[in-house]
Amino acid sequence: MIYFVRHGESEANERKVFAGQRDDSLLTSNGREQAKATAQEIIKEGLKIDVIYSSPLKRAYETAEIIAKEIGFDVSKIIIEKRITEYDMGSLTGTPWHTISSSILVEAENAEDPKMFSNRVYTCISELSKSTKNILLSSHAGVGRVLETFKKSIDAKLFYDLPAYKNASITKIDWIK
Repeated sequence: MIYFVRHGESEANERKVFAGQRDDSLLTSNGREQAKATAQEIIKEGLKIDVIYSSPLKRAYETAEIIAKEIGFDVSKIIIEKRITEYDMGSLTGTPWHTISSSILVEAENAEDPKMFSNRVYTCISELSKSTKNILLSSHAGVGRVLETFKKSIDAKLFYDLPAYKNASITKIDWIK
């Protein structure tokens, strides 16, 4: 089974700016507390986590590290998985949050091609779903959104029109084979 965790609140979240791949901000103290609370939820639910994968970005890795420590998982065994790195927002990175549609986001200068983004995430999740182990993925809002496009059979270029998972929330991913 795959469990997806969006990273805890980051400094970029606190500053209310788009982070994407290019703003490699750390967690805030609130984000660290959110990650600890998620770990406690994992323990309370009795979930046995066999493997942890993390995006290479600091906010996701720090979330994975906190959860690992709290649940007694060897931090040195966290696997960095580049395919679950956040969507590259190109020229929108670092700009203040504002309401935008997917069509505006994907047309931003130097933004990642949404089909390529979708394919890299889908390929990763599809491979991992073949495992018999319980896998925790520590990743990002954009990755969660694109996962929802698979679930709802929505065109990948519309991923940003879907709501983001909350910071440090855990979601069971059981719809990708």
